[in-house]
Amino acid sequence: MIPFYESIRTAAAGHALDPYLLAALVEQESSGDQDAWNPEPRYRYFWNVRTGAPFRRVSDLELAAKFPPKDFPALAGDPDNEWWGQQASWGLTQIMGAVAREHGFKGKYLPRLCSDPALNLDLGAAHLAGNIKWAAGLYVGLESERQAVSTRAGLAAYNGGRTGNAPTGPLHNRAYADEVLTRFRRLRAFWTSQP
Repeated sequence: MIPFYESIRTAAAGHALDPYLLAALVEQESSGDQDAWNPEPRYRYFWNVRTGAPFRRVSDLELAAKFPPKDFPALAGDPDNEWWGQQASWGLTQIMGAVAREHGFKGKYLPRLCSDPALNLDLGAAHLAGNIKWAAGLYVGLESERQAVSTRAGLAAYNGGRTGNAPTGPLHNRAYADEVLTRFRRLRAFWTSQP
């Protein structure tokens, strides 16, 4: 049985994804552990929770500092919580805190992304679907290959951002995308063959 399969299926359906693709991403990212958490202190993308837009560009000095910039806002508590939380990946889909905020997560604190698997799956599915759609819009080639190429590029962008992962050139994160696609094929073949 795939852990959290009903929640995976619901989240995938809500974003027009194959549930086995989302299950493969979960297996790759967290091994199905809803409590998975990973700090990524060099992550540079931040979301302004007050304006609902990307936070201004941060300098190397600000990124290396022990405290967030004075103008970095938080929804609750200390801005440190938000600053460090946005630089971590959370839960089943290991969605970055800043990306969860970008996709509309309004919870006071980011650790809820671990304690609410359905929420985490929905946000991860939204992010993956958005990256696949982005890649499909850039794709130039045979129409019969559009979905496969866009899915691979979308997976690469999910893991490493869009820069260097467009379907029009070599993918910077191709190994990650190929690992998820291998898991996808295995999961789909196994579970669709069961009575």
